[in-house]
Amino acid sequence: MSSHLSVILTQNKLTGENFNDWKRNLLIVLNFEKHNFVLTQPRPPTPAIDAPDRDFVALERWDNSNLSAMCYILVSMSNVLQKQHEEHQTARQIMDNMEKIFGEQTIQAKTDAIKGLMTCRQKVGTPINEHMMTVMAYLSEAQANGAEIDAATQLVMVFQTLSNDFDLFQASYNLNRKEMSLMECTCF
Repeated sequence: MSSHLSVILTQNKLTGENFNDWKRNLLIVLNFEKHNFVLTQPRPPTPAIDAPDRDFVALERWDNSNLSAMCYILVSMSNVLQKQHEEHQTARQIMDNMEKIFGEQTIQAKTDAIKGLMTCRQKVGTPINEHMMTVMAYLSEAQANGAEIDAATQLVMVFQTLSNDFDLFQASYNLNRKEMSLMECTCF
């Protein structure tokens, strides 16, 4: 494991209250180390003795990645949580249990982000790029906690937060059905 990545895990150990941040950091490490697939893909069945070599290689890769992912997960949590989870056989089992224990934090964080977005309004005199950074932070937080918001809906939500100074822009957008990303909205 890269020393920079080990710092992420050791400095952000799961204590309970920091589940969302811990999970985000853990997924960064697992993605970088290419072990994240064990959280979503089941273990391949044990191949028959006469199966092609690729079947044995796939099983070995899954087992090795699962062991690595479990070690990363366990080393990045408090001793009490380690003790509670050291008997699990897969990284997925550990993460599923962590979601059961701390999942309410995720739901609350998603709710808070969406609520913040729905009540966010551009203040008079606030530059559009500054306002858009605030809006994008809410959207990012909501999506990081499981909200699925397509690009068109994101734009509609953004338009609802803009001051009346952007009414003509919104009307033009609606008339022309121009395709636009959130980043392009920051350029006004």
